[in-house]
Amino acid sequence: MSSNLRNAKQEFLDITKNYKVIAANIKFDTEDFRNELKLKPLYTKEEFEKFLIFLDQNYDSGYGGQELYGTIFCENGVWMQRGEYDGSEWWNTFRYPNMRDTFDEVDVLKYERNRKLKQINNI
Repeated sequence: MSSNLRNAKQEFLDITKNYKVIAANIKFDTEDFRNELKLKPLYTKEEFEKFLIFLDQNYDSGYGGQELYGTIFCENGVWMQRGEYDGSEWWNTFRYPNMRDTFDEVDVLKYERNRKLKQINNI
């Protein structure tokens, strides 16, 4: 067994264990259209279970060609995207920067209030 052999389901569960998953789009590199599955926002328990069954596949994360693609969207501005270099694969985790680290609190509150008013008024 290759030391680079990974199970996509276990990897997904490991990297998302500290996050609330909103949605995901995962694809295995094949010509079969059934090898792509989207976990849409507001998914049901049954849809999540179906997604995990789909992910329960082994792939080689070592050098060669990329075999797994995807993006996972989580709450609190976190998302994960598949990285690859020369066929070696991994997940990158990103987080939107917090505006409060850059701008005055008053500016941030003005923006948030304006955004909420637009949502209420359907602008």
